[in-house]
Amino acid sequence: MSATYYIGVDGSGPSRAALRWGVRRAAERNAAVVLVNTVDDEWGLVGRDAAADAERQARQLLIEESARVAELHTGVTLTTRIVHGGTAWALAKLPSPEDLLIVGTHKTGFLRGRVLGSRSVQIASAARCSVAIVPDTTLDSRHDVVVGVDGTDGSLPAVRMGAQEADRLDQDLLLVHAPPGSPRSDSSRSESGRSETGDDRSPQTARLMQDAAAVAASTASRITVRRRVAHRDPAEALLDASFDAALLILGVSARHGESTLIGSVTHDVLMNINVPVLIARGVAGTSDTASLASAATA
Repeated sequence: MSATYYIGVDGSGPSRAALRWGVRRAAERNAAVVLVNTVDDEWGLVGRDAAADAERQARQLLIEESARVAELHTGVTLTTRIVHGGTAWALAKLPSPEDLLIVGTHKTGFLRGRVLGSRSVQIASAARCSVAIVPDTTLDSRHDVVVGVDGTDGSLPAVRMGAQEADRLDQDLLLVHAPPGSPRSDSSRSESGRSETGDDRSPQTARLMQDAAAVAASTASRITVRRRVAHRDPAEALLDASFDAALLILGVSARHGESTLIGSVTHDVLMNINVPVLIARGVAGTSDTASLASAATA
């Protein structure tokens, strides 16, 4: 069963950036698209006339955005939905785990450590499926796909998805790892483990990156896989590596078969987003997961 692409629309610039990104991707993958608008009726406390007016506005918006889809790609299978409730939670619970939820976001400042104050962060945390968050910024002339690798069980779906995306886009795949507890500096290693500036002879780090590269190569054999180990804050390292990238992919660790909330690194990336970010949720293969995890803790 192929994934369905759910795109949150509200008529804003970020929403339309997400619409363009999602529809183009859906057309390339022959995926069905569902445009979703939320009507927050404040738990039914608004008046009947106000609620009816909000419903009419939602229907009109979906008609207009459907016309935009037809202008972008006429062959896309399209339906629309109106859901009620808080925007983040109503959107997050709609798709099935195998689907993709796509939303836009305004670029924001760096707010490390704050509570979930961004709607995109709320959606990424609450969703059961993979989530793409698209900033309202120029995406032309971008290249390469970047994947964050941390050795948790969430890394494997991210690496696999990154390899598939790099193959689809005919771009290189860059795997980025920031070792926990490493001294904060500008040192990093790149390409096939060769040092840019700094030192990275940690056996567990080397094995982690080698295993991740092997998973990527086995997923898409024709792509070029590069590796970078950055001795700096993980979110900053990922944002720096993906500054001109076409896509940044991050994983979500899972416990007992269910996806957990996003971690602090993903939170910080989303609060300073400069590239489409794909939060990959999926079930990793046991042997590959064990290999990555053991490499990270060896």
